[in-house]
Parts: sequence; structure tokens; C-alpha cells
Amino acid sequence: MLSFRTVFSFMIFLALSLPVLAEDKKDEKQTLNVETAPVTDPVKTAAPNTIDKADQLITNRRLRADSGSLSTWSVSSSWNYQGGSLAFPKEPQRPNIVKGADALQLQNLTGDIGVRHRFTKLFSLTASTGVFWTTPFHDTIKTKDPKLKENFDENHQKLTVNDPLLKATYLNKFAFLQMVTNFKGTLVTNNQQKLDGYRWSYYLSQQFMHNIEGTKFSYGGNIALQFYTFSKENPALTDQVFGVYPAVEYEISDKVMFRTAFGQWVYQHLRNQDNWTYEKRKVYQSVGFGILLSRDVFLYPNIQYIPSDIRSDRTNIALSTNINFF
Repeated sequence: MLSFRTVFSFMIFLALSLPVLAEDKKDEKQTLNVETAPVTDPVKTAAPNTIDKADQLITNRRLRADSGSLSTWSVSSSWNYQGGSLAFPKEPQRPNIVKGADALQLQNLTGDIGVRHRFTKLFSLTASTGVFWTTPFHDTIKTKDPKLKENFDENHQKLTVNDPLLKATYLNKFAFLQMVTNFKGTLVTNNQQKLDGYRWSYYLSQQFMHNIEGTKFSYGGNIALQFYTFSKENPALTDQVFGVYPAVEYEISDKVMFRTAFGQWVYQHLRNQDNWTYEKRKVYQSVGFGILLSRDVFLYPNIQYIPSDIRSDRTNIALSTNINFF
């Protein structure tokens, strides 16, 4: 059951987001000013009164793909691979570089498919689930960590249902910032976190980006708050994570962008800690290339490492994708 401290923190975060959600109450057919975009972008080349309001507000390609299709009904999917270290990509371990108590410490492959309904031009709901595959390419592990060994023996090459969820998405623009607000309620079914005792996850995020006019640079980030509930009395589990993740993007071409993001201010609270006692996680950096195959298909191969201690055996590799149909 959520504690008063957890609910109180959530309400504060939600209150900070309400001005953004309330900013746009205008008629959806009203023409808006559009930020500078590449010449090939249909938002710039099409007549203003033919542009969907969502694409008037959101010109950032990654945010568009993340927010979903422009159709009333559509299918949204995401495919993600969390690999091992750059030094030992063939090993099943995934180094826990930030020391997060809720981090997945074995390589995994996930694929989710969801049905999305766009209630308005700016608000949609998505119900999705998929598959979770632990260490799909490994059947042995070399480790002296007994907990990691137990995790591997229990879960390796096991295919399970991946975390059914319901996600609400709201698009907006506040001053010069393009905004995407997401709230997700998730039933934890992936075998790694379920084994530890995680049961439900509630996640609220506010993504924001600004395209600097006349340049190919964008800056912004993400503010996120996550709560967990549990099926086991494990006092060492994380029950709350709050993070601020600054990001910078540069458009190399119409189809490729460079992106880097930082887990700069990320704090976790463990169940066995006193109220309002938080641990600051290690600052990490993600570096990758966003590849735009179309408006609704976005790939992001990337690596994550600790800037203060750059080592190939502590640098993780990953690939995330967003694919929207119809």
C-alpha cells in the first residue's frame, strides 16, 4: 500500500505538472506558430490549416515517435534490448553502473504491442503488453555473486509476459518548450523484478525539448517520478525513484540525430530507510544516435557509462525502438 509520504510526493509532482496540462484550452483547429524544422519536414512544407495540431506543437522527431500515431485508433509497439558491457558483450551480466536497487542485472530483450486510442488531438490512452526474454543468447554464467547466480539459474532464457500497462499521454507546449506528459500504471510480470518482489509500478514523466531556432541543436530533458508496490517483504527494494535527466540533441541529417542524456539528479528511497531519506544514484551518461525511418518509426542504439569513471567493463550497450502503425 502506498505510504502517505509517497502519495504526498506524487501530488506535489502532479501539481507542478498541472499548469502545463492546463496551458492549452484553445480550439484544436486553431493555427499555431511552428518552430523551425528541416525543409523536408511536412510540418513546415504543408499548409498550416492542414497540419495536425499534435505536429504543430511537437516538431521534435523523437518526441513525435514516442507520443504515437496521428490516427484515432492505432497500434504502437516498442522493442528494447538491454545488453551487457562494451568489454564483455557476450556475458549475460548487465553491470549495475548506477547502483539502482530496481535495476535489471541480466541482459534482456522485450517487445511490447499496444492498442492506442486518441481521444483528442492532444490526449491518448494506450493499453499494451508483450514478452520479456531474460538472457536470450546465454545458457551459462560466471559470477561470484550468489544472488546474481540465483537470478540467472531461475530466469535464464525464460520467456514471460512483459509488464501489462495502461499509459496516458498528453501533448502540449509551454512557452518555448515542447512537452509530452506520460503516466503509466504497470503490473510487474517480468521474471527478474517479480522474483525480487516488485508488484506494481506507477510512473509519471514530463519530457520537454526546445529546438534552437536557426540551428540543428535542441536541449531539454525529462523529469520523472516512479513508485513501486510489492508482493514480498523485502526491505532492500526501491519503493520510490525521482530523477531529472537533462538532454541535448543535434540533427546530423533529416534521418539521423546525435543524442546524449544524463541521469544527473536521480534519487532512490529504499523500503528499510527512514521517511524522506534518499540515496543519490551515480551520475550516468547515455550517448547514441537516433535513426528516423519515418515519422512513426524511431531507432535509438546507445551506450551508458559513468562520466567520472569511464571503463569499457562498466559501459552498457542498448537498443530501443518506437514503431507506430496506422
